[in-house]
Amino acid sequence: MAEIALAGSIGLLDVVLPFLQHVYHKTVSTDINEVKELLNTMRSFLKDTEGREETEGWKDLVQKVRNLAYETEDAIEEFMSDVTGNSHHHRLTTFLHNVGHSIIDTIPIFRLSSQLKDIKAKINNIKDTDAFRYCPSDVTSGSNVEEIPPEAYPIYRDDHLVGIERRRGKICSLILNNESRYAVISVFGGPGTGKTTLIHEVYKMVKEDFECCAWVPVPRSFEQLLENICKNMGLHVCQGMDGRQMLIQHIQQKRYIFVFDGIWNEDEWHYIERLLPFNNKGSRIIISTCKRNLASICASRHDYIYDLNNNPLTWQEAWELFCRKAFSSGELQSSLVEWSEKIVTRCERLPYAIVAVGNILSNKPSTIMEFKNVHDSLEFEPGSSVGHTYIKKLVQSYFHLLPNLKSCFLYFCNFPEDHSVTRGRLVRLWIAEGFIEEKAGKNQEQVADEYLDELVQMSLVHVNKWDFDGKVKSCRVYNLIRGFILSKSGHDNFYTVVRGPDTTWGENIPRRLSLHNFSPCISQTKGFPNVRTFSVFGVENRLESMTEDLFSKFKLLRVLDLENAALQHFPQEVVKLILLRYLSLRNTEIKLVPKSIKKLQNLMIFDLRETFVTELPKENCELRKLLYLLVSCQDKNHTAVGVKACSGIGRLTLLQKLSLIKANNKKQSIVKELGNLIELRKLGITELMKEDGKDLCASIEKMEHLTSLHVESVSMEEDLDLNHVRKSPELINSLFLGGRLHCIPQWTCSLKNLSKFKLKLSRLENSPLETLQDLPSLKELHLYDAYNGKELVFEAKWFLELRMLVIEQFSQLCMVVIQVTAVPKLQKLTIRNCDYLKMLCISESTLNRLEEKQFPKGVKIEEQ
Repeated sequence: MAEIALAGSIGLLDVVLPFLQHVYHKTVSTDINEVKELLNTMRSFLKDTEGREETEGWKDLVQKVRNLAYETEDAIEEFMSDVTGNSHHHRLTTFLHNVGHSIIDTIPIFRLSSQLKDIKAKINNIKDTDAFRYCPSDVTSGSNVEEIPPEAYPIYRDDHLVGIERRRGKICSLILNNESRYAVISVFGGPGTGKTTLIHEVYKMVKEDFECCAWVPVPRSFEQLLENICKNMGLHVCQGMDGRQMLIQHIQQKRYIFVFDGIWNEDEWHYIERLLPFNNKGSRIIISTCKRNLASICASRHDYIYDLNNNPLTWQEAWELFCRKAFSSGELQSSLVEWSEKIVTRCERLPYAIVAVGNILSNKPSTIMEFKNVHDSLEFEPGSSVGHTYIKKLVQSYFHLLPNLKSCFLYFCNFPEDHSVTRGRLVRLWIAEGFIEEKAGKNQEQVADEYLDELVQMSLVHVNKWDFDGKVKSCRVYNLIRGFILSKSGHDNFYTVVRGPDTTWGENIPRRLSLHNFSPCISQTKGFPNVRTFSVFGVENRLESMTEDLFSKFKLLRVLDLENAALQHFPQEVVKLILLRYLSLRNTEIKLVPKSIKKLQNLMIFDLRETFVTELPKENCELRKLLYLLVSCQDKNHTAVGVKACSGIGRLTLLQKLSLIKANNKKQSIVKELGNLIELRKLGITELMKEDGKDLCASIEKMEHLTSLHVESVSMEEDLDLNHVRKSPELINSLFLGGRLHCIPQWTCSLKNLSKFKLKLSRLENSPLETLQDLPSLKELHLYDAYNGKELVFEAKWFLELRMLVIEQFSQLCMVVIQVTAVPKLQKLTIRNCDYLKMLCISESTLNRLEEKQFPKGVKIEEQ
């Protein structure tokens, strides 16, 4: 964690250095460069310390380095706050150009110089300590992962293998078939899902059918891996001998089965591939991994992947396993049923977790208090009663992460238990926090998506919902993993979570603060000037009356997340938080945004969706660093409608997402200005007039990165004129057209990436299906009052990739026909509010394949 803090402070030094060089403050620039160099030295030194912080003498050094990193960050941001505050909201560079002409304004410069000299002295003192000069040899050896010995992963006795019979049959049949080809079987699953136990049972059952067999827990050293295999084979490799060649000679002509338990990266797999000879003897390789993509890579030659995440223990199996372990006598007291069920629920049907907790309870008195204490410890004290080794097993993947990814993972402690966070919200928070690095050819959201995918692949993050494109819609962490995150974050002062009045702050000065279902007393927040992030979840109404006192204490705040908070007015103190990058007031009851919003010159993300704000002040167009402007107003039917935006929005040239705004204000249309926003990835615009169509099409043509487009006309009677696009925006994957159309715009037919398409109120005279059926990537189609005809016919081999179809509010529709080979991948079919619909013609095979279906009452279903 010290490495994470160092990365943040070094990044901040990179931001402020050009400003200071611009006004020739050479002394301070020199100080910053020297501090940066020293911090980089510390960062290199600490690169391999993760997992060793508890070593005697080492813990204190790591804490000192972390505190120095925070001290550097504080000094720089206090300076930025002072000079930006004095600049009367002009650009920082303009102010700094003139700062040398004012004695008063040089005070922040001198203070920063003094603070940096003090920091340099402290860093040099650390470098002179024995702990720094005589670090353990393994710290500098290049290993960056805490090793957990194989014996820490016990393989349980047969009488504890609940659910194994149900899950091992398929693997056994693949291994014991008569095929002579070489085959690889990948067993994938998250921490604690029972991979090791399952494959060990399979291995015991089948190994007698092979001439050579070996069970190999994968170490982090290739040399050790080869040594382990040879040892299993009974081969003694003397010094100077070629162990690989000896192994190949031994097994080349034999039918062998090897199990490699716990592969972490592609390099390990490729080493194994080079190590073992392919033969036509029917040899088998079984690997286990926590990484979904690695399982696919290992089994890339048309082999087999067994996904334990999709084959969890049933509740009954989990309950049976718990009772066997917790109650050795087999007798469950009725008084303990409630707490036993709570424990199994918290373990989320993970076999390893259930067995570990059951073992602990089996050695304790069978009382309600003991069971309650163990239950509570799973959240609040993950390293105590359950055991340090067990928690390390669950989160072993964490120790393989780079610093930025560790920050992203630990950030999940911000959210309450069982809280699913949407991908968009999570990604935007990571960007505002500065966790996302720049990569050539990619914007930060794309990089953040890669980070999230990696956390999912490593089974550290659990996906609650996927979209039909295979992209995460919402996710969370398992409860037990969250316990580790809370413990780690609190220990390293990464995040402070306040869950009640009894929360203890310890010696740490919070830098990120999250309130869960609790409003603190004002006195509790005194002395927290270094808080950078503040968020609330389920906080009661007292927050409204506390905002002035509360936010005045957070001078250096960068992230303010008040989504769903009980607020009726825009907190005026917020506009004084001039370093703010992220501001979310989503789903609050605020009605106005003050003109003073222009003070937030560092704001990157502004989320006002689902509020009662109907118009943005013109001063909003002065926020030149905005990347995301997300707004929508709730009408009386709680439907999201567009918000008025003033002319000048075209000056926000860095915008990547803009939605939902109205096309016309009181004075003029802003559609032409949108052509200046060439970085847009998402555009949502409403209340278009027919005459706006040509200008909108011209603007769209300039947006080469556009992936999502939402367009609505001003009324049900107003035509959408979108036929002027000459060069189609080829990256679009989501398209919403709301309004009268005489025909589907021709350019939409060339959108090869289009995955989601919604037509609303278009009232076409001709069926849109023939025009849309050949879109190669279309997975979701929503038709709302889109067609005036009486029949919709999905002909054979149409919509080959479609997964979701919604037909809604058709005023004259009498029949829907889905031919036998149409929509072969359809999973969800919804037909509603079609009053005249009498018949649905659909094949039995298509009907049986549907995971979700909804039809109007009284509709006759006729088999094709």
